[in-house]
Amino acid sequence: MNNTAKNLIRVAGVVAGIGAAVWAMRDRLLPAPEVHNEPPPRFREAPSQAPTAASAKATGDVTEIKGIGPVTADKLTSAGIADIAAIAASTPGNLSTAAGVSETVARRWIAAAKTIT
Repeated sequence: MNNTAKNLIRVAGVVAGIGAAVWAMRDRLLPAPEVHNEPPPRFREAPSQAPTAASAKATGDVTEIKGIGPVTADKLTSAGIADIAAIAASTPGNLSTAAGVSETVARRWIAAAKTIT
């Protein structure tokens, strides 16, 4: 073996030894990890009272339509669309703007509302 190869092997051994020493002392070199005791953030609050099936039939609740949940129902209510009859009477453009959905989805909701009422 020539001197260049021997020197390269020595340098590689020194680098590996330094790496092993740093790895062995990593707990002393690095700070302790932070422990978080607070609960994770809540991104969406549950509705205070979920409507029952009986109250949905009696009041014409919009969540009776497939694809409309409590969050979308709140959006529709704030836009002035509070019951199934209002959905059946609205246009796809107005309904899609109020709920933040596509007009295709709004057309499906209007068709479902017309079959219910």
